[in-house]
Amino acid sequence: MTTLDEQFIVAVKVVQNLPKNGPFKPSIELRLRFYSYYKQATEGPCRLTQPPFWDLIGKTKWKVWSDLGEMSQKEAKELYVAELKKALDSVPPPEEHYHFFQPFFEVCRC
Repeated sequence: MTTLDEQFIVAVKVVQNLPKNGPFKPSIELRLRFYSYYKQATEGPCRLTQPPFWDLIGKTKWKVWSDLGEMSQKEAKELYVAELKKALDSVPPPEEHYHFFQPFFEVCRC
């Protein structure tokens, strides 16, 4: 049985290495959820000051991370892994692209 940390590490590698023209294209909302869970899981609650209003990307990223409040790092890892599982359940990768996701499927036994 794999640990949550092992599942999280593999899930992060899969998400970070998705090919731009691959079979799985996460929506902007899903990418922001992955970002916020990753930051919470690796750094804890957001303690940064809010970026200036003209930094729309920075402000959006700050907000989604900050909105997680005091969520535990463990819960953020669980949610990151769960989001990837849910996304892959709703849009299974074509067989020719299975190798991108195979490490995740093997570690998470999904």
